[in-house]
Amino acid sequence: MKVLHVTHQYPPALGGSERYIADISEALVARGHHVDVFTSRSLDFHTWRNELSGFEERNGVNITRFRSLRRRGYIWRMLHFGLRNYWRTQSRVYEPFIFIGGGPISLGMYLALRRQVSHYDLVHLNCLVYSHVAYGYAVARARDVPIVVTPHLHIDQPQTYAIGFMRKVLLGADHVLADTEGERTHLINLGVESWRVTTAGSAIQPNDFPDLDRQLCRQQLGIPEDAFVLLFFGRKEAYKGAGRVVEAYAALKPAHPRLCLLMMGPETDYSRVLAERYRDLPDWFNYGIVSDEARAQGLGAADCLVLPSEGEAFGIVFLEAWMMGAAVIGPRNPAVSTLIDAGQDGFLVDPNNVPELMEAICALAQQPDLARNMGRRGRKKVLSRYTVSRIADVVEGVYVRTLRRCQREAVCSAPQAGEAS
Repeated sequence: MKVLHVTHQYPPALGGSERYIADISEALVARGHHVDVFTSRSLDFHTWRNELSGFEERNGVNITRFRSLRRRGYIWRMLHFGLRNYWRTQSRVYEPFIFIGGGPISLGMYLALRRQVSHYDLVHLNCLVYSHVAYGYAVARARDVPIVVTPHLHIDQPQTYAIGFMRKVLLGADHVLADTEGERTHLINLGVESWRVTTAGSAIQPNDFPDLDRQLCRQQLGIPEDAFVLLFFGRKEAYKGAGRVVEAYAALKPAHPRLCLLMMGPETDYSRVLAERYRDLPDWFNYGIVSDEARAQGLGAADCLVLPSEGEAFGIVFLEAWMMGAAVIGPRNPAVSTLIDAGQDGFLVDPNNVPELMEAICALAQQPDLARNMGRRGRKKVLSRYTVSRIADVVEGVYVRTLRRCQREAVCSAPQAGEAS
């Protein structure tokens, strides 16, 4: 197959959806398929700043990156204006404000799609919330190229999927790949036919997670060897739960002196205010963007990953924590609730309920064996269900079935010999 993947960002840009499409792209190339990627030059969807080169080949995948409109202050105001009034009126008048405000808006990508999309057997659109999916869909549909979309829905955040042009893509795509069974159920409830939705999910490469000595990892990070280590890994935003994790830790620390908090991820204005507010909090190891080596050390040092995010489509970091033998605490939302088996490999909490989060942390801190057992069960689940090879099997199968069905439909709809035109 010759496949085009269209995505908002691609590694070295960070993010779960970026990693998902890269893993799938590289796995398909390794299986003999031809995969090209169209994406932005951005490393940060908050700005869409054009930082990366225009073309790159990574592990057999041809990546063409296009310049896009920078998301400056007036663009953000346009987005907020559109969202506010769209939810108030449900009027399509406001959709262009959301489309432009969401980005990446790339004339170059649009024109390249128009010129080249017919050369591909299938187009896979990644991450519904961003505007590249809308013009990618429009061009592929106009050229009768089969379309698969992975939306990565944040089910509790309808602005990521329920805008008119987003719903058009979901309802019009030839097939939709859900991250979790919870997302699949939600897609069906939105009106996508059940036979057009397959659960795939994000994945990891087991070889990327060698056995690391926990005590050595802690030594390298300066963490006490006998600590019970909570890890927050992700962008330090309010919606990710960074503030609630620090609040819970600060409340628990006096009664649980062995607790330590390790945070890794991009800093934000929110996190800088948070760090100043809790600047005297003991045993808080606060890192920004880290190297792959430090990331592995952080996962290796952790007893429990804590990510009470308000908006999570999947959470690949849960898989990473499990692979390193840590328990997890995640949000009780429709998507993550079908990923984490509560009480077996982790706990689920209301992301806005700090006392409930504290209770889950206490249960693990007071029973370190429980945390280790949860981590072992999680690792077994990852190895049986969430490896790149396993997910690539699912995606490749969806591509093949979608192509066959579209080809049959094209034959059936073609005028027969002698039929009046």
